[in-house]
Formats: sequence, structure tokens, C-alpha cells
Amino acid sequence: MVLEATARTDTGTVVPLVKREYREIGLDLDGRQRMGSWEIKEIIDLSLQPGKSVREKFVTELPAETRSAEVEVKLSLWPSPEREIVVERIVRKIVFEP
Repeated sequence: MVLEATARTDTGTVVPLVKREYREIGLDLDGRQRMGSWEIKEIIDLSLQPGKSVREKFVTELPAETRSAEVEVKLSLWPSPEREIVVERIVRKIVFEP
């Protein structure tokens, strides 16, 4: 799964905010298992388990003249490199007070 967030300012500037991947490690590029799950759990777990929530925080700077921005957060599943399934997409407008 891939989490991507971008901000589009009122002047039209697109600012990439974050891109995080949640995946099983231990697989090679062809998807073949190279390590057992018991070995992986001893190192690190980058997967997003079914039904589990994860709260992500990120900080960025927008151009100084920005008065508002539309932030889009998208969570996608990639069953193959050519196919994206959007699981969730949220768009919110943020207005900055002068």
C-alpha cells in the first residue's frame, strides 16, 4: 500500500508532502519470498495489517505567499506495477489567516 499526500496552493503550486510505502519485506522484486515472516519480524515490519490504523504526521513548508491550500491524501494498493486501486482519498482545504 502507498500513502501519498500533496498540497495545491491557491497560486497553483503543487507541493509533494509525503510518500510512504507499507509493504512486506522479505520479498524480491518478482514477489518471491526470500525471508520467512518469523525472520522479518525480528528485524522490522513495514506492512499495514488488515483493520489496523496508523496515524502519520508530516511537516512541510509552503511558499510564503500561500493563503490557502487544498491537501489531498490518497491510500492506494498496487497489485501489479501497472494497476493502482485507490482505497481511500480525502481532500481538505486549509485557509491561513493573515
